Amino acid sequence: MRRILPVLLLAAACGGDPPPVATAPVPSHTYACGGEPVALTGLDGPPTTRLGPNGQAALKGGEVRAPADLEAWRIVEETDDRVALIRELDTPVQHGSILQTHQYLLIERYGRDDAWNLRMSGRCDLRQVVPGHGEAALAFASATGTRLNLWVTEKDCASGRPATGRIKLAALEETDQEVRVVVAVRPVDGSVTCQGNPRTPFTVELSRPLGDRTVVDAAVHPPRRL
Repeated sequence: MRRILPVLLLAAACGGDPPPVATAPVPSHTYACGGEPVALTGLDGPPTTRLGPNGQAALKGGEVRAPADLEAWRIVEETDDRVALIRELDTPVQHGSILQTHQYLLIERYGRDDAWNLRMSGRCDLRQVVPGHGEAALAFASATGTRLNLWVTEKDCASGRPATGRIKLAALEETDQEVRVVVAVRPVDGSVTCQGNPRTPFTVELSRPLGDRTVVDAAVHPPRRL
């Protein structure tokens, strides 16, 4: 049995006025890898061995190191001025609080000669884009009654501040086997520094006790058990 339920956001701190009730909107199906948009259909797209003239020229561009395993890479985009490739890592890499699952390569035409040059290359986790909000890493804290307690670590620079009051539950889906959540963080206003952020407690009100159900971070692809 599957149910999409209204969600109740609870303030992490004790006391104060009762929190407002909010209905989770339909989750966005736009994803990003290192801030660059990636359609999930691109993960099953043609292999890089089938690149056209633009893609083949891009792989010879400035500072570009063409992948040796072209068959493992998929074509996300190939236009006259932009070529994007992606592959899923054989073994995910833990980088701080982030589990990196994909490698992304972006090559664009730019510069005085409008030549192909490397724009971006690196590992990432593939995440849903929540408009107006940044990404967050989640960890299971505890479950008491109908309260699911999570730890949320903001990925964007925030001058080392906790994310209290800026966390958004973008989607909540409960089934008999799983509780799936999509969580994001509204950026800090104004200028910020980048020295790492503390984890922030965040509580989600469920329709019934968690029991033996699995908590899943549905903001990442593939979805990840917490």
